[in-house]
Amino acid sequence: MGTCGLKRNKTLKSKLGIIISIVLVFIILICFYYFKVVCPIIEKLAGEKVKAITTSIATKAVGDVMINDDIQYDDLVKIKYNANNEIELIEINSVRVNVIIHEITKQIQDEIADLGSGGISIALGTFSGIPFLYDVGPNLSIKLVQVGVVNTKLDSEFSSAGINQTLHKLSFEVSANVALILPIKNRIYNTSLEVLLCESVIVGKVPQIYMNN
Repeated sequence: MGTCGLKRNKTLKSKLGIIISIVLVFIILICFYYFKVVCPIIEKLAGEKVKAITTSIATKAVGDVMINDDIQYDDLVKIKYNANNEIELIEINSVRVNVIIHEITKQIQDEIADLGSGGISIALGTFSGIPFLYDVGPNLSIKLVQVGVVNTKLDSEFSSAGINQTLHKLSFEVSANVALILPIKNRIYNTSLEVLLCESVIVGKVPQIYMNN
């Protein structure tokens, strides 16, 4: 009886050890698959969604501010001609431009913050790592967190638009950092895009100093 009991205990311990080993190997394989296959796929898809959503938010913000304030090119850029009707000075209304950019930046920042509270949706099938299952299954919400503030940089560009005509574009670059909160792992995306503020065709020869700038 004693010998049989010892053998039975050894057999149970041996089986338990095998089961634990199998479970540990299974967990290790799942972790490896998650970090090496699933995470890169989620990060790529999320990055594309963040970029598309940020672009849409920035475009909408510019449209809202420009339309609501009824802003035209002449409100932001003043062109002075001399007695010979030649362009003498092109001056940007810095105060007005800065106010507009501040309004746009604030709206973008608020929209991104709201986006973070709701997160972005990714289909459950995406977590399988199998391409044809990416859009299969219910959507899971992945949280986004804005990191830092939205930064903007003004840009004034001149380009030829025909004989004695110059296209002037006033735009600004928007950059924002957004963190994607994944189980165990987080990822920060830097989204940067150029947004057109206004543009106009200037008739007359633009001084070279502006063209070079």
